[in-house]
Parts: sequence; C-alpha cells; structure tokens
Amino acid sequence: MKTINLSLCLLLLASPLAAIAATFHPLETIQENVQSFVKASLDPAGQYQISSAQIDPRLQLPLCSEKLEIFPQSGNIRPGRNTLGIRCPGSDNWTIYSTVVIKSFEAVLVLTKQLSRNDKINLEHFTTETRDTSTLQAGYLTDPNDVINKQATRFIPAGSVLYRFHYSEPTLVKRGERVSIQSGKPGLLITSAGVAMMDGIKGQQINVKNVSSQRVIQATVVNQGLVNVYF
Repeated sequence: MKTINLSLCLLLLASPLAAIAATFHPLETIQENVQSFVKASLDPAGQYQISSAQIDPRLQLPLCSEKLEIFPQSGNIRPGRNTLGIRCPGSDNWTIYSTVVIKSFEAVLVLTKQLSRNDKINLEHFTTETRDTSTLQAGYLTDPNDVINKQATRFIPAGSVLYRFHYSEPTLVKRGERVSIQSGKPGLLITSAGVAMMDGIKGQQINVKNVSSQRVIQATVVNQGLVNVYF
C-alpha cells in the first residue's frame, strides 16, 4: 500500500495557483498606490479621511512591469468624490478607473444664536465647530475677524454654518439722515451739513443734498454720519 505525503500533495496543488496569481497585478497594491498618490496631492496641514479605492475584486489585470501611472479624471484632487485613472504603461498595458471619497475636516464658524436681517454680528453669535467641508458649499467662514461687526443680510437660524453671502459691511449712513460733508483736500477741509439721499456703507458713493445750497452731490461714506467729497 502506497503512502501519500499530504504536505507534498498540497504543495503540488498550490504551486499552479500561486503561478497563476503571480501573473496578475495585486489589487491591494493598486489600492495602496492610489492611497499614496491621493495623500501626496493634498495639503499636508489638512485633516482628511480617505476611502479605499473602489476596484472590482473580479478584475484579473496582467502584472505590470512598469510603475503605475495614476491621474485624476478632473485634473486635480479635491475633497468629495474623485474619479482616478490607473494606467499600466508596460507591454501588457491596461487602464482602469476607480473612485475615492475624500472628507476634509476644518473648524468653521457656526451660529449659536439666530440672526435677523441687518443685525450686527458679534462674538456672542457664533462658535467654531469641526465639519466635513466637502459637504459644504464654497464661501464658508473660518476666521472670526471676517464677520465681527458686520451686518447680516438675511434671517439665519441658529446652527447654520456662516457663509460670505450671509453678511455685508454695516450701513453707516441711512437715507434721510443728517450727515457732515467734508470737502476739499487733506490739510484744507471744509465741513458742511447735508442729508443722505440713500443708504451707504463704508467706501460707497452715495447722493447727498447740501443743506445750504440744496445741491445734490456724490460723496463717499467715511464713517457713521460722515461723508467726503475730494476735489
């Protein structure tokens, strides 16, 4: 009776399978290469969460003898869903496409108290919270100095992320309000009384009626109740 060496049989069976596997490019290696490419394309100072490249596990790609070329379909890597091409430039050249989802985390300004239109925004109105900015539209705020002492352009409920379109420069001059008109040039200024014909923010040119002459002139808003006319 013949004795069969079980270990030898398993080795003989495994050898053809290993040889076949060696002819295909490991999908895990492709995923690692994509991960490295994405990380290298992002700001090293940022906080990110990167998903693994989505690759069909049934793929059997010839083993690539050259370094894989990876390229974003949109031209650059950005937070959100990205489609990337993976190309083998070798003799058995092939190209596949995969998707990677990038979450980018940043401290943004979030309202703690609701704001009504024309409310002046102060520190008490907001706090900072870490959010996935890939889910936010462009123009979210991160610097409190951008919004302090500004004026709300609309009603904004508590819990909202603050955006640039939520605020404007405060109205310093209101229509019908008495203002001081400074005219002339630096070192030789004449002050006269006027009435604003329209609302105005700092740096804006508005129509002002000179109380003495009754002439309507254009003047630049300088501060609350103060406009300038330079010659």
